[in-house]
Amino acid sequence: MRTLFFSFIILSVAFSCVKLDDKLNDKYNCDKLSGVHKFVYEPIVISDDCNCVVSGKVKYLKDCKTVALIYYGNGDCDNIATKILCMDGKCFDENKIPFDTYDYLIECNGKSIEDGLVSEIEISQLNDGSSGPQP
Repeated sequence: MRTLFFSFIILSVAFSCVKLDDKLNDKYNCDKLSGVHKFVYEPIVISDDCNCVVSGKVKYLKDCKTVALIYYGNGDCDNIATKILCMDGKCFDENKIPFDTYDYLIECNGKSIEDGLVSEIEISQLNDGSSGPQP
C-alpha cells in the first residue's frame, strides 16, 4: 500500500511538471515568434526613492538568436543601463567579456518593462550607440 501511494505521488509530480514545461515552451518558443521580442530574465525593480528602474535584465531575440541584452544596474538610483550588442546570437567572448557594450541614460518615469513584441522605435534605440530602450 505504501509503495502504491508513493508511486502515485511521484507520477502526479512528474505529470504536473510536464504540463508546466509545456506552458513555458508555448510562451517562449522562439520558433513561433516573428520579429524582435524581448524577455525579462531577471526581475525588473523600480526604486521608490528615485522612481527609476534600478535593476533587472532583458534579452532581445530575433530569429531565435539573442541580438542584445540590457542590464538595468545593481540597485543604485543612477538612471544608467548597460546595453550589450550580440553577434550571431553570442554576446560574450570565451573570457566572458561582452563583444560590444554601451552605457546610456534611462528615463526615471516609474514604468516597468514587460515581455513582448518590440516596436520599431525600440529597435532603432537598440541600434543607436548613444541611447537604448526606455522603460
